[in-house]
This record gives sequence, structure tokens and C-alpha cells, in this order.
Amino acid sequence: MKPDNILIAHANDLASKAAKSGQATSKFLTPAEAQSIAQYFSRRHDVTLTLDGGFENAERTRAIFINSEWGKYERSELFAALKISYRPQDTLGHRDILGALMGLGIERDTIGDIVAVGQFHVLICLPELGGFIADNLIKAGRVGIHVSNIELDELPAREEKLTEKTDTVASLRLDAVLCATFGLSRTKAAELITAGLVSLNHQNCLRPDKEIDEQALLSIRGYGRAKLLEIGGVSRKGRTFIRVGVYGR
Repeated sequence: MKPDNILIAHANDLASKAAKSGQATSKFLTPAEAQSIAQYFSRRHDVTLTLDGGFENAERTRAIFINSEWGKYERSELFAALKISYRPQDTLGHRDILGALMGLGIERDTIGDIVAVGQFHVLICLPELGGFIADNLIKAGRVGIHVSNIELDELPAREEKLTEKTDTVASLRLDAVLCATFGLSRTKAAELITAGLVSLNHQNCLRPDKEIDEQALLSIRGYGRAKLLEIGGVSRKGRTFIRVGVYGR
């Protein structure tokens, strides 16, 4: 069975469980996995699907299926937030923390986002892991750390750090927007797409002529990520104005 089929089959099991018992929740999903599940369950009416990562604009989320007659879910029952502190003179990155967690034998799908907030990091995880991590995560690389609990309602929304630019395109085809966004030739953009290096809304896209919509997320492996923020009017020459935001690397 293909990975996508396994994912959907598991989500179907969760949805069926929720229809009978009220609620069922997956572990943490990648953005691509979440997108696949959202697309598949968009027309199902016996349960509702919510993708939540514990705070606003989280990248890694859990699929929460709820029977509409059952009620609402409580975030505090599905997520734990941990504050990771270290000395001001030390430098600690996302990969350092993730590596330390993997070193403890923790599986990736039990961990949500790891976000830098000023001079500390916040880690989202399954509630049942919070105590274990707090007791055992004492070092990341060569940096000594201290882990403590933090309330979910104290977490800031993830800020999107985008460098905005405006341009015009002959059409809203994927290859045309990529050219304007990343400064590519039409030929190069088409090559990257057909080589399987381009994602649209977290899904691999092999069609250069795919028309894209406002708020679409674009990614080229090795080049970066961007968002089509706004589609404007049409110039006198028949070109469409666009505003894009390129994520910092």
C-alpha cells in the first residue's frame, strides 16, 4: 500500500471511531499529510475535521475528528507546550533540539512545532510526553538546557517572515508565477516542475500550466518557499499584477 493510501486509511479509521465515540485524533502531521487529509475529507458530513497544532499558524498539526453531536475539543487535552531555556551566550537551533529529542528515542510524529521565541524555544508535543521530556532533555548538542511547562494560551501566533515583492505575469500558471517570484526563466521553471522539485500547497505538482490561486504556497527544493499574497488587476498590456511573499531562509 502506498504511503498516501496508508495515511488516508488511518484517517478513515479515526473518522469512523469519532463517529461512534465522539472524538479521535491523529499524531502530528506534516503540512503535506495534513493537506492530503483535508482534501480527502472535505465532503464528509458525519464528522468534522479540524487541523490544529496547539497555536495559531502552526505548521505541524493533528487531525481532530469530531462527531458534531458530541461537542468541542479542549486544546489542553491534546497538546503540551514546553519552554526550552538556555544561557544567553549559547546558540541553539531547531535541528539541535530535534536531534536531542530523537536521541531520547522520541518519534517525530509525537512532536509538533519547535519555535524560537526571543531567547528561548517553545516545543509542542503530545501531553503524555511532556513530563518525560522535561525530566530527560537536559542538553542539546553541547548546550545545557532547562525545560519547563508553559500554558498554551501564552504562546504567540507564529509570525510569517516574508519579503514582499510585486510583479506582473502573463498568466497565473505555476511556471509563470515561479519565474516572477524566484527570478527564473520560463524554461528553468518548467524543468524544475517536471523534475518533481516543485510543491504547490505542500503537494508535489508536475504541471507547469497549473493555474494557482491567491494564498497558494509555493516551494522549490533548493530555492525556497513563497506565498502568492494577492492577485491584482490587469495592466494595459494584459499582464496580471501579483504580490508575493518570499520566506526568509
